[in-house]
Amino acid sequence: MTNRKTLFAALAALTLLASPALAGAGGNGHGGGNGHGNGGGNAGGNGNGGGNGHNGSNGKSGASHGKSSSAPGRAKAKADDSTVDKTTKVSSVPKEKNIHAKLGRLNSLQRNINAYMNSKSKKFAAIQAFVTQSAKAKVAQAVAEAAQEKLDALNSQLSALTSLTPEQVAAMTPEDQAALPGKITDLQAEIAAQQTEVTAANEAAAAAEVGTDDASLDAALADMANKPVDAAVTSWAQGVLANKIDQTAAAMEAETTP
Repeated sequence: MTNRKTLFAALAALTLLASPALAGAGGNGHGGGNGHGNGGGNAGGNGNGGGNGHNGSNGKSGASHGKSSSAPGRAKAKADDSTVDKTTKVSSVPKEKNIHAKLGRLNSLQRNINAYMNSKSKKFAAIQAFVTQSAKAKVAQAVAEAAQEKLDALNSQLSALTSLTPEQVAAMTPEDQAALPGKITDLQAEIAAQQTEVTAANEAAAAAEVGTDDASLDAALADMANKPVDAAVTSWAQGVLANKIDQTAAAMEAETTP
């Protein structure tokens, strides 16, 4: 009897010791034990021991969602490199040489008018002739223009006299009325003479133009130059010579003016 009680006590102790461990491991636990003992004269005994244990653990773990400060943000879109023309444009045209380096002896064309026209150099002769002829053509053209202006003025006077109305003629003094036909005749004769002068002046101007064209200039430049003459050189020479021609023409007009 004593041994049986001792056994039951030991079992109960083990159950109690196991319960906290199971509770700690499982989170929630329920345990129960019942023991009954009956002793009779026939030394019979019944014992029932029952234990129910329920271990369960329920937990919810929530995944944390957050935005890390180190997470990459939306980067500003960059221009598509494929749309950018990265081709470097390199001019295939070489830099134009300094015009004065191309002139050589033609740099002498920049001399003042006196040294210009008095030069004894044979290389300078063709240019001197071109400048002189161009100045003559300039003077001749001015003469032709002046002759035309005078003709225009005479024609205007004649038109004014021939367009008088009878009332206007009647309003004139008897002397002016008597002189009117003679004035008209004189003007007509003067106009005819002036027309002849205009024709001659235009012909003289046209004749003076000979030897002043671009071909003549190129020939004169080539005769003087010691380097090839191209379009750029000719253009430069035209600008320089224009002033020389004007000065020479002014001197010619001064000589012919009374």
